[in-house]
Amino acid sequence: MDVFKLAFETTVVGVLAFLWLGIAVDLVYPQFFAKIVPGALGKNDALLGVGILSLAYCIGSAIVPISSQLVNDEHWPVPEDGIRCQVFRDQEDRLDKIEKTGFPEHHIPSDGYESCHCSYWDRFLVLDKQSGQKTFTWQQFWIGLYSGDSREELEKKKEILTLFQLQESKVLNQEADKAERFRQLHERIVVLRGAVFSGSALFLTCLFGCIAPVQDQPSHWTRRLAGILLAFALLAFCLWNALEDLKSPNIFDLPVMEGLLGVITLFGGLLVYYGVKARPYLRKRVVLMAAFFAALSYGGWMWSEVIYDQQVISSYAVMESPTKP
Repeated sequence: MDVFKLAFETTVVGVLAFLWLGIAVDLVYPQFFAKIVPGALGKNDALLGVGILSLAYCIGSAIVPISSQLVNDEHWPVPEDGIRCQVFRDQEDRLDKIEKTGFPEHHIPSDGYESCHCSYWDRFLVLDKQSGQKTFTWQQFWIGLYSGDSREELEKKKEILTLFQLQESKVLNQEADKAERFRQLHERIVVLRGAVFSGSALFLTCLFGCIAPVQDQPSHWTRRLAGILLAFALLAFCLWNALEDLKSPNIFDLPVMEGLLGVITLFGGLLVYYGVKARPYLRKRVVLMAAFFAALSYGGWMWSEVIYDQQVISSYAVMESPTKP
């Protein structure tokens, strides 16, 4: 049964990719769908359906691991490791505070974790020791811009993530009925990660297609210049961050986001340079809808990840708590 669930999640992720892949093919080869689709319909619908599902599964199988790396990139606004690190700190702090109310003493000390930078953007926030809250200041922004995480902070973050993985493994290895809710949340996270990947690709593809001049129609030179400058800016960002990752190679931190952004940027730059055919989906409202879909998917994934991490940590604390006589 679990095999079919995995296949269903992977197929859904692959189906979500059909939209932006179809738009990309249509922009590069406008005659493709006009020639291929009418000839394929009505001949063998059963075989065509099997082929489409197989193609969706293959595409989804490639996107699922790539999307996992994408949302966990250190330059992503709030990466997966950053969410888990932050949730771990907050949950451990709450569990430590309720010991006075009769909850058994917690087994993992949280001393020193509050100063750990959970994400790349965490270095721009300053910690208020009295309230325990982090706030943005311009002074800390300039300090964080030219300084990286210390070795001690990196080790603390690795320790937090390792502890969470151990907790997650023990919680998921429970009986099937007890671990079912965690599996359902994990399935939702997998689909939403694929939606974030497809939404981001759809937004950038539509954005470059909207900026690109329409062939055989007059267009101002500033439109082409704006698209080329945007492509160069994104490409420079990709190269800069990819070189940083290559200087300190880490198999758990592959430059997936930079690679995806670089490929789409090159594709968009070619569209801006050569122009595109007039299409009804190359409009500003479509770009805004794609941006909304990507943001909605990212928000849903982020909150699902928070709920999943909270439940894993709380369930593990209950499992490890000694029973009172």
